[in-house]
Amino acid sequence: QLSIGKFQRAATTVYCATAPELEGLGGMYFNNCCRCLPSQEAQNEVTAAALWELSERLIQERIGRQSK
Repeated sequence: QLSIGKFQRAATTVYCATAPELEGLGGMYFNNCCRCLPSQEAQNEVTAAALWELSERLIQERIGRQSK
């Protein structure tokens, strides 16, 4: 993976941002410009809730540090 060029690494992001057939769609997972099913762990609601809580905590910590 490290040997691929920067343009190839960006290809999926660029594809998803510019492909007319994806306009108005969301919530999909892509790898190498192909739509894929996310892993079982990525579909785990307990993990999703824990990640959401962690994200909120980290944002609050960051906001708190900036206001001092």
